[in-house]
Amino acid sequence: MLVEAPLRAAMDFAGEFAVLRRLTNELNNIRSTLEALPRYGQALPAEKPRWEIIPPIDWYWLKVGIKGGLAAVIAVLLLRWTHPPGATNVPTWAWLLVVMRRSFFRSAGASDLRTFEIALQGSLILAGCTLVLIVITPALASYTAMNLALFLLLFVTGFFTATLPGVTFWTEFTFLATSTFVALNPQVPVPPITIIDSFVGTMVGLWIATVVSRLLWPLLPQKVLRDSLSALFAQTKDLLGGALNREKVLTQLTNLPVEAMGAVSQIQIAGCSEEERTNLSFLIDRAQALVIRVSQLVCRRPVLRSGSTELAEVLGEGGNLLPEITGEILNPHFTRLEFEFQQMLDAFTDCFRDGNCSREFPTIRGALTGMDQAVQQIRDRNLLEDLSPEASLQFLDVVDRYHATADSLEECGRLIRSLRIERYCGDYGL
Repeated sequence: MLVEAPLRAAMDFAGEFAVLRRLTNELNNIRSTLEALPRYGQALPAEKPRWEIIPPIDWYWLKVGIKGGLAAVIAVLLLRWTHPPGATNVPTWAWLLVVMRRSFFRSAGASDLRTFEIALQGSLILAGCTLVLIVITPALASYTAMNLALFLLLFVTGFFTATLPGVTFWTEFTFLATSTFVALNPQVPVPPITIIDSFVGTMVGLWIATVVSRLLWPLLPQKVLRDSLSALFAQTKDLLGGALNREKVLTQLTNLPVEAMGAVSQIQIAGCSEEERTNLSFLIDRAQALVIRVSQLVCRRPVLRSGSTELAEVLGEGGNLLPEITGEILNPHFTRLEFEFQQMLDAFTDCFRDGNCSREFPTIRGALTGMDQAVQQIRDRNLLEDLSPEASLQFLDVVDRYHATADSLEECGRLIRSLRIERYCGDYGL
């Protein structure tokens, strides 16, 4: 049946059959995991060292630590130099507002975009809180009234922030402002000068954190988007090339699209229209599909080129899927096609690193056509007649994986060409 059917129909059938086989294998893996047995058809994972002599440096958090320390040092020097009101609040606010927002940025936390505008809004809110507390502080001179006011404040804050992912600037701002409110003495009416000093110190810490965050290694969503997408395509190329640390690469390829999607929602710049954000979301979705298809291709292509102990019973003695003459016909086409894939991935990476997507990408249609002609030649010469049905299906499935990967690359290229990332990739929006 597979020999007589058209090549495209045979590949489609093999691809659908492979999906069922993968589903069966994954179910077997789940059952083996629950039973604490080795995974089906896979070798035991290599034992990893429990410690490293020189641990890797996380440059992102190193920069965050430097910025947080610098903000605290500036706050202390300012205290010794000018003695501003509310001195006890300044270093705490300066350090927390620098560090905490970066802890949650990858889960939709706040960035440094338009941070001066946000700091001005926060200062006006703190000034309003100061005026309100000066008016109502005689009524708060008891634990009952203070606890009731605190309960209402925290309930309203929790109610309106319960559905927000991560910790945004305004969530953190509310928590820290509440701590300033709690520090007031509930036993006696608080003098207005004490309230003013507390909130002025809070404002000073806020502005120190704002200046340090925005001027030194600012965390901008448009930059996070570019870095995430360029790293995504670069890591995909490494996966296709047979990276030795495959598990680590796959973990990074899982996290990078999440970071990119979170950055898209935060780009509030005139050059990034709603249509542009929609195209970016489509691109990230197609890039995730590309990663899955490349991973499947990398898992399946070894059986065409070398022995496979897992397939020995199916493929016969020696475990070779294809006869030697068939491998000589196909391997040059596979190598050329993978080279074209890597060239396209390099071009995608350069687009986001350079901030310019208006370019032409390499074509892979010629290499695909050559592979299809080679496969058709093998079928016409009946070189696969000695293979079992299972081996023939696996062979056609690998060919279909090459086609699926090529389709994903072309779709990503079409979406990238539609972007105008140069309009909003700079350092805008203070």
